Amino acid sequence: MRLLSDPAFGEEFDTIVDEITDDYLQQELPDDERERVEKYFLSTTERQNKLEFATELLRRAESERGRQVNEVRPSLFERIGALWRQQSFARAVMTAASVVVVVGIFYVLFRPDNTKYIPLYLTINTAERNEGAAAVPVKPPPDTGLKITLAIPEDARGAKSYVARLSTGTDLKIDSTTAATVTVIIPPGSLPPGTYAIQLSKVNPDGRIPGSYYFAIE
Repeated sequence: MRLLSDPAFGEEFDTIVDEITDDYLQQELPDDERERVEKYFLSTTERQNKLEFATELLRRAESERGRQVNEVRPSLFERIGALWRQQSFARAVMTAASVVVVVGIFYVLFRPDNTKYIPLYLTINTAERNEGAAAVPVKPPPDTGLKITLAIPEDARGAKSYVARLSTGTDLKIDSTTAATVTVIIPPGSLPPGTYAIQLSKVNPDGRIPGSYYFAIE
């Protein structure tokens, strides 16, 4: 009669029914209480239907939780595979970068010199410039340098190496050396028009070779 006349009591009763059903599903009841629930509490069709419905909800919830765990936490082998792929990619990037660096260094060190040079052959002259020493004239184009071969006097040959210095005080790059000649390089556009002299010195034994090699840029 109270269930029919007291709504608050009916709500409390329904809450208790739900709690008992939940405890039964979660296997949280002692054995004696579980037996009484099965014998008396679940004797009605309505409560049996409620139990089946709650069982289905619980099964779906556990299935959903399992799916989320599988998505968020990959297996050990999957994590190892992902790490290996990341490291393999990093190694590939490092290898490619190393190859690019090596190729760049190789290109800088061993790239062919496409600069054009005008060959010039000079013999030493012991006369001073102000005494009328002959200067060999040359007029190189703007993009062309000079490759000057200096004839070494016979009495100055036999040195292990030589140093060639321009009258401006600049040491010239030696391109090649033979027993009788030293060839130096003057880059394109490095000298304005004028008359220049090259002094040649021996290294081991040391000593400047008397005289100069004269040329004139026109």
